Amino acid sequence: MSLILLSLIAIAFADTKSEDQNFSVYIDYKRGDLNYIKEQITNVNYVRYKNEADVFILFTKQRTGSDGKRFTVDFTGDNIFSGIDESLSFILKNGDTDEDERLKSVQILKLGLIRYFARTEMADKLKITFPTEKIKESIEDKWNNWVFSIGFSGFFNGEESSNSKNLWGWLSANRVTEDLKVQFRFNGSMNKSKFEWDDDVYESSSNSKSFNAHLIKAWTDHLSYGLWTYAYTSSYSNVDLSVGLFPGIEYNIFPYSESNRKQLCFQYQLNPNYVDYNELTIYEKFSEKLLKHSFKTEIDYIQSWGSMSVSLVASQYLIIDDVILENLEKNKLTLYGEVSWRIYKGLSLDLWGNTSRVHDQLSLAAGDVTTEELLLKQKELQTQYTYFLSIGLSYSFGSIYNNIVNPRFGD
Repeated sequence: MSLILLSLIAIAFADTKSEDQNFSVYIDYKRGDLNYIKEQITNVNYVRYKNEADVFILFTKQRTGSDGKRFTVDFTGDNIFSGIDESLSFILKNGDTDEDERLKSVQILKLGLIRYFARTEMADKLKITFPTEKIKESIEDKWNNWVFSIGFSGFFNGEESSNSKNLWGWLSANRVTEDLKVQFRFNGSMNKSKFEWDDDVYESSSNSKSFNAHLIKAWTDHLSYGLWTYAYTSSYSNVDLSVGLFPGIEYNIFPYSESNRKQLCFQYQLNPNYVDYNELTIYEKFSEKLLKHSFKTEIDYIQSWGSMSVSLVASQYLIIDDVILENLEKNKLTLYGEVSWRIYKGLSLDLWGNTSRVHDQLSLAAGDVTTEELLLKQKELQTQYTYFLSIGLSYSFGSIYNNIVNPRFGD
C-alpha cells in the first residue's frame, strides 16, 4: 500500500509534458510583459526552465541612432526541433510606448514560431494573410538622421528638521549612421540641502555643468577610431573649469554585427587637458596642464545560460605642467563586473560590483575638511580605493508549466 501511495505522489509531481499541449517554449525577456505574451499566444506550453523547452527564445536590445531600441529575438530549437534556429528583429522608435513594445514583441514571436508550428499538426490550421498595399520604394529623412533631445527633472523632499532639492537638465544632439556616430551633450545639476539640529543649522549646496562631444568613425568591421572633447565644472570636485580634446581607437575581436550577443573590445585613448581649480589643491596648484592616457578592455556575452559583462580600465598621468613623470604613480585602475547565471533549472546567481585603486586625485582641495563638509558630502575626500558589491542567489522549484495568467490584486 505504501509503495502504491509513493508512486501516486511521484506521478502527481512529475514534470512530464501534457499530451494535450503543443511544444514547450522558454522566453528570456528582461522587463518584457510575459503575461501579455501568454494571453496573446496560447498555442504553446510555457515552461519555467530553459532545459525543459523545445524552443528557447532570447530577447536582446541595443540603442539605435535615433534614440530608439533595436530588439533581436533569437529562436533556438531543441529536442524535436534540434538544429532549427531563427533570428528576427524589430525597432522601437523614440517615443514608442510600452503598448507598442508589447504589440511588436508578440508579432515577432508569432513570426518566429511559424517555423516550428509548420512542423507540427498545427500546420494545417495556420492561416497567413499578406497586406495588399504597395511598399514605398524609398523613405526620405528630412532630419538626415539627426536626433535632438532636451529634458529637465528634479525632486524635492523634506520634514520638520530637514529639506533638500535636486534639479538637473540636459540637451543633446546625435547623428548615427552605419559608419559614423556624432554626439553633442550638455548636462547641468544643482543640489541644495538644509538640516536643523538643536539650535544649529547646516546648509549644503553643490552644482556641476558639463559639455561632451564625440565623433566616431568605422574603419573596418572590427576597428573604429574617434575624437572626443569635453568641458566641465564641479564644486564637489574643486574644478572651476576642465577642458580637453583627445583621440581614441577601438578594436573588437568579434565583428560589430554580432555585438548584440558578444563583444571583446580593446580601447586606447590619449587625453591632454587643462584644469583650473576653485581652491588651492593639496599639490599647491591653482591650475595645471595634464596629459593622461587610458586603456580599457571589455567583454560582453549574452547566451542561453545568462549574461556576463566585465571591463577593466587603467589610466595614468604622463605629464603634469610640462614635467614628464618618471615613476607614473598618478594612476587609477577600475574593475567592473556583472554576471547573471542560471546554474540549473530554478537556481540563479546574480553578481554585480566594481572596485577601483585610486592614486590620481589631483583636484583635492588643500586644508582640513570640516565635520559639516564631511557629513553633507560637500567636498571630495582623499581615498586610495573604492568598492561596491551586490550578490543574489535564488531558487525556485515545483511545476515547470506557467501558462496561467491571473492579474487579480496585481502580480
